[in-house]
Amino acid sequence: MTELLNSFREDEHLGAAVVVMETKLKKYWANIPLLYALSAIIDPRVKLSGLEIFLEFIGINLSIDYSEQITDIQTKLFEIFRIYETRFGNIDIPQSTRPETKPNQTSWSLLKRRKKDKSASTSSGQRSSPSSCTELIRYLEAQFDVVEDKEEFDLLLWWKTYTYRYPVLSHLARDVLSIPVSTVSSEQAFSTSGRIIEPRRSCLSPEMVEVLTCLRD
Repeated sequence: MTELLNSFREDEHLGAAVVVMETKLKKYWANIPLLYALSAIIDPRVKLSGLEIFLEFIGINLSIDYSEQITDIQTKLFEIFRIYETRFGNIDIPQSTRPETKPNQTSWSLLKRRKKDKSASTSSGQRSSPSSCTELIRYLEAQFDVVEDKEEFDLLLWWKTYTYRYPVLSHLARDVLSIPVSTVSSEQAFSTSGRIIEPRRSCLSPEMVEVLTCLRD
């Protein structure tokens, strides 16, 4: 979307509309929520290097500098991992669950076009000593046989399969992926109930509130 908006920014007829759309888009993309960043990093198709490339691409098209945010995300990633490592670092994983793996030979088209000759460990290693967070560094440096464009790719199943290799990260992935990334459903529920239970109708029974809510769903 950012690339499309950028291509029509100087258009005689659509330029004004593009400015309005970009302003709205920047409202949501100027500051990347940590949850979104962690969700991308624990995706083996993206990881930290892919997140940096995507943010750089978005930043170029929207004129946003993400360099400080990327640094902050990297720092918080290792801090969170250390917390999980303290809690789950001594869990034994059965050896029988280990699958056979192959090096990854594919990647998304955007990552292919904008791939830089650098590894994730170079950027993250400055904030972590070699003796700590070794599991996280191994994950960031690894390559996996993942079909990126396959819609049926099950990220939770992937982490369940690789629990033997990344026991601490698998717990982090389970917690992050279980968090709803949108508050629309809960906000809609409160908005609906707010229109039903108002000062003039504050004596409705719970059963009647449930009936009215279902009728408006």
